[in-house]
Amino acid sequence: MIALLAATPILVTVLVLVLGRPATWAAAAALVTAAAAALLAFRTPAGVLAASGADYAPLLAEVLLILLFGMILARLLEATGAMALLSRWLQDASTSVPAGTALVVFGVVPFAESVTGFGIGITVGIPILRRLGHRPAPAALLGLLGLTAVPWGALGPGTAVAASLTGLGLDELGVATAWVNALPVAVAVVAVAVLCGARRDPRAAVPVFAAGAVLWAGVLGANILVGTPPAGVLGSLSVILVLLLSARLRGARLRGTRRTVLAAVPYLVLTCGLLAAEALAGLLDAVWLDVLASPPVWLLAACLVAVPAAPGPVDGPAVVARAARAWVPVGVATGLFMMLGWLMTATGMSAAIGAALAVLGNAPGPLLLALGGIVAGSNTGANAMFAGTVASMAESTGASVLGLVAVGNAAAAFANIATPPRVALAVQVGAGDEAPADGGEDTADGCRTDPAAQRAELERAVVRVQRATVLCVLAATVPLAVLAALL
Repeated sequence: MIALLAATPILVTVLVLVLGRPATWAAAAALVTAAAAALLAFRTPAGVLAASGADYAPLLAEVLLILLFGMILARLLEATGAMALLSRWLQDASTSVPAGTALVVFGVVPFAESVTGFGIGITVGIPILRRLGHRPAPAALLGLLGLTAVPWGALGPGTAVAASLTGLGLDELGVATAWVNALPVAVAVVAVAVLCGARRDPRAAVPVFAAGAVLWAGVLGANILVGTPPAGVLGSLSVILVLLLSARLRGARLRGTRRTVLAAVPYLVLTCGLLAAEALAGLLDAVWLDVLASPPVWLLAACLVAVPAAPGPVDGPAVVARAARAWVPVGVATGLFMMLGWLMTATGMSAAIGAALAVLGNAPGPLLLALGGIVAGSNTGANAMFAGTVASMAESTGASVLGLVAVGNAAAAFANIATPPRVALAVQVGAGDEAPADGGEDTADGCRTDPAAQRAELERAVVRVQRATVLCVLAATVPLAVLAALL
């Protein structure tokens, strides 16, 4: 009975989302339910809650700032034409469709996602995939499969939340997650190879398998040598550099113009600044260096140079205002989910759920977090809801808390590809000019398009891509659950 009461906030979250209400509503309803459950059966001394909240508040603020500045940076780079310019340059550097696809799926999409988050990577990568010759639905699926570095997306706030709620070190959780993330990457590699025609021509799989291996090794190495926040950026950059070097050796011309260099300046500021600050913070013990090494600082710096370095004209204040308005629902939902996770962990609700599920072993851990990834639509939200529960489950069974939380973190992150709104967005981006327009449009032969037929086709494409993403998530989550059972 106690475990069921503790699980009520989660059940309320799922119910509200199933009814089609926004994530903000779901998070708010769950938080209110959790507060009521805490007052009924999980009363905790105010001093304990205050101390726990004081420790958690800086992380909450950091995550919200990462999301805000990441969204502003993405909007600025889109408005200035920097994203389009860099995308065209990378497309021109591709020597074949499979090589270009591997570059986008395991390089461009993870890089954009690691810098900005929110699934922005698919909006950058899918148009390039379309230009490479992929049809709308396969291009959408390929773009979604590029979200294999989500544990480090937006410089890793989701992993930071999991580490905070479970008492683990951020870098140790990042390294452990990187090891087990080999399974989601392997699933993505196989799916991308099939979509690139590897069944007809096995040679098409070569650049795909190479890119997947470089991404996994690059992210793992960056976690070990540098730290978790920039690991996704460095891992995906390693893919881009390796494939561009391979293209150059094959005779591709990789000439960049002054405008191309200007388009890359915000990325260079973010990457180099964060790495330098991390190095200084590791050498010297000073509070100001810890602040300087915080991801929001360098995201803000990248935003500040984005307009002066823009390859084209842009109304910076207007773009920032639009980005801030778009951030509000995302930030509110994320903040509420984080508060929900903190409250459930601090009051012992997560421990009660974990103890109840422990009779089933550790296998439900990754499944629970994968469900959270689909429902919440973010790794941060999934970990806020379930990381504490999974840690309690590991403690009840005597398993490794680090191992089980890492497996769950990887499962939750990869499950983001099957979030229905993200799938719909990917298909819409993939459809591009083929998306339905109100009233229809005149075609080249003077005929009128049928918006209803276009919408029906778009809906069918969403269903096909949704099914494919769910199958990919299952293909990764089931082995992760087996691995969890062996811990």
